[in-house]
Amino acid sequence: MSSEPQNTSENPPEEYSFLRVIVHSFFIIPFLIAVFCVLLFGGIHLLTQEKRSVYDYLEDVKTGGHNKRWQGAFELSKILSNPAMVPQEERFENEMINAFEQARHDDNRVRQYLALAMGRTQNMAFSQALAEGFINEKEENLPALIYAIGQLGDTTNAPLLHDYADHSNARIRSIAVVAMGNLGNSESLPILKKALKDFEPNVQWGSAISLAQMGDLSGKEILMQLLDRSYLDKFPEVDRDEKNNLILSAISASSRFGDPDIRQRIQSLSASDQNMKIRAAAMKQIQN
Repeated sequence: MSSEPQNTSENPPEEYSFLRVIVHSFFIIPFLIAVFCVLLFGGIHLLTQEKRSVYDYLEDVKTGGHNKRWQGAFELSKILSNPAMVPQEERFENEMINAFEQARHDDNRVRQYLALAMGRTQNMAFSQALAEGFINEKEENLPALIYAIGQLGDTTNAPLLHDYADHSNARIRSIAVVAMGNLGNSESLPILKKALKDFEPNVQWGSAISLAQMGDLSGKEILMQLLDRSYLDKFPEVDRDEKNNLILSAISASSRFGDPDIRQRIQSLSASDQNMKIRAAAMKQIQN
């Protein structure tokens, strides 16, 4: 005798439909509504958000809480590296100088970032304030001030850096010799030549590059080393990006001399260096 087919499913079709309605009603639809609200709120926020100005960040530095002050100074150091963002007015200059002077006893980061911000503007109105900033300055802040002096470009400030080429802190010596090269004051040449014999390699490298930038090839032997990646690979503490930047700086600084030994080393980099940016820079110098 044949028996009627039996439904072996544990849940009948009606129950499946009911579960789908429950899931859509209580989970999926509310989730989609929530996502829509978040996107709508985010869009309105982006459309209505006002772009903060240099003066807004200066106000943070002057009146903000502990974290807001140094964060405001940090933002200034970033946006003022763009010449289009630098206000060309006396009010800006006065407020920056005042904030820098008031930050002497604040969190070190506030003074450091403000110094960098002033240096990046290349506005000579900040030259005196930065120069006077070295008086009784904390050692922790010296690297930022020295770097800022180099970025500002006032060559008359070069003698201020000379004593720092003999500082006990190797990082300070290294930044000082690089800053002297950026300023290009001929009074710094004897200081830089002496620094070629510093026991710290970073100081030697910075001195050789700075001298070459100023038209002096006294550091040729060191430049030749910097144009040899296998030499830099002996310094595991120097990361890949630093090595690449050192090679690029050596190429740029030394190519002007037409020295056959240097030219040969640059030609080798153009043909086989692992970094395409370095190969392109080397090729460009060979073709010039």
